[in-house]
Amino acid sequence: MAKEPELVIRKAVATDAEAVLKLLTILKTESTTFEDSSDDVDSATESEQIKQISMSTQQVILLAVRDDELVGLVTILPTADSSTGEIGVAVLKQYWHHGIGRELMLTALDWAALSSSFQVISLTVQLRNKHAVKLYEDIGFQMVRTTQVTTSTGEVVEASEMQLAVK
Repeated sequence: MAKEPELVIRKAVATDAEAVLKLLTILKTESTTFEDSSDDVDSATESEQIKQISMSTQQVILLAVRDDELVGLVTILPTADSSTGEIGVAVLKQYWHHGIGRELMLTALDWAALSSSFQVISLTVQLRNKHAVKLYEDIGFQMVRTTQVTTSTGEVVEASEMQLAVK
């Protein structure tokens, strides 16, 4: 019986830049819920950004690694409200529903509670993404309000802004 590959969740480091950019490129093709602005970023710039983020208590990039391959990531970034951070998670489609998104979320929320100054973590989720809504509710996020968002394909859909107190 083959052993299941170990999943490792760790902070991104500068040498991950090229692999992160490759992961982001794939993630954008697999979901209309994922947005990123890495199209105009080269490896050197991404490496520098990761280095800056790794020294911050206001932002984090965590990577899910399986068999030395990046399979997902989660970020927490500051918002206009200095007490609130915004979380975003994405996992390669072939690994959906394997618990990787949950592990990324929980690890990032631990970071927020222990290492950041954030009181609250927020997110926006498309309501049609029922699996993600359930995941966030199971973790403890509560809906703040409903809104509409425009997907990466230009479609306008119903969404929920959700929050979780971490301190």
